[in-house]
Amino acid sequence: MVMTKILIIVNPHSGTHSKEDVLRTLEDFAKNTSLCKIEVVLAQTIDESQKLVRRAIREKYYAVVVVGGDGTANSVGKLLCGTQTALGIIPAGSGNGVARHIGMSLSIKKALEQILMSHVYDVDTLDVNGHFCLGVAGVGFEAVVADSFSHRDKRGLISYSAVAIQEFFKYSAPALNMNIDGQEIDRKPFTLAFANSSQWGNDFKIAPKASMTSGTIKTVIISDIDQINVMACVATLLSGTINTLPNCETLNASNVAIHSPNMLFHIDGEPMGRCDTLEISVKPSSLKLLSPKKKI
Repeated sequence: MVMTKILIIVNPHSGTHSKEDVLRTLEDFAKNTSLCKIEVVLAQTIDESQKLVRRAIREKYYAVVVVGGDGTANSVGKLLCGTQTALGIIPAGSGNGVARHIGMSLSIKKALEQILMSHVYDVDTLDVNGHFCLGVAGVGFEAVVADSFSHRDKRGLISYSAVAIQEFFKYSAPALNMNIDGQEIDRKPFTLAFANSSQWGNDFKIAPKASMTSGTIKTVIISDIDQINVMACVATLLSGTINTLPNCETLNASNVAIHSPNMLFHIDGEPMGRCDTLEISVKPSSLKLLSPKKKI
């Protein structure tokens, strides 16, 4: 497909960026590039965003690029799944996990330049109880924090960290029954992540070896976290060595089912409510994604 038309959708409710500065940067860039036609739209609602994406698909746009976080990328990616229109991400959210995984700059201007030079990859996505997942889904502590964080007015790492600390001291790990590609196991994990990409966001790498083109789900089980070893766990998340901890299991799977009463779960950092059973499967090569990296 010839790169002729790109739609850029800005989420004005995502992250901490000044939306006026973001729009000015995008519109200046669009005016000054001759490589393709760039259309910039500020979408105030999910419904408005979805109408724009569907139009881009009908009119065979080369890509729809979102300016926002993982939740914004998720809402657009699920519509582009299975189409010939690629998803691009300019990180402007709180964590930007998927954008960081694929190598996007946190500078809006540099990220725009990367978009024009990016490769198109056919990447995997996850199905989580019938919902689309682009990066990471999970239960346990990470889901509790995602739920609590969603009720905060302030976004960003400082606010997220404050929520995590607050929830840590009152959290009790649930007992889970798990079926991983037919193998039954019981665990009581502090947190349980299903990773298509490597990190939750802010460079906290829950699955440092995750690949979006592997055809498998990295199932990460972290157990026995307490006040003594929690800082060591945080350090390994930031250094990308969480998989070396003795209380961290990482399993490759195609299909996972977990059972536990009244579980909170999240998808791409967005709280999804509670369930008693969670079923996760991988959908290989189901989405076209723009990335400046040679391997994602």
